[in-house]
Amino acid sequence: MHKEYDINELLNSIDFNENKLVKVNDKLMLTNYQIEVLKRFDIIPENYSNLSSIIYDAEIAYEDTEDEELDIILSELQERNYYENTNK
Repeated sequence: MHKEYDINELLNSIDFNENKLVKVNDKLMLTNYQIEVLKRFDIIPENYSNLSSIIYDAEIAYEDTEDEELDIILSELQERNYYENTNK
């Protein structure tokens, strides 16, 4: 059985701004979604100067809550931090 999709409806349902990188401060860029999730755990991105510090505090918060959204954000940040800040 094949389900048909309306491409216009699917495109309208996507929030492109949620996943767009925005400048948090002079040192950091995060997506609106990442900022929203971090703030939910009292991690204020504007107070950080690098991804490693945010990751550290987010890992502590995750250990206490095991929140699925925070886990996803952590994975994204860890991957970005690896590719942006590791000498290859």
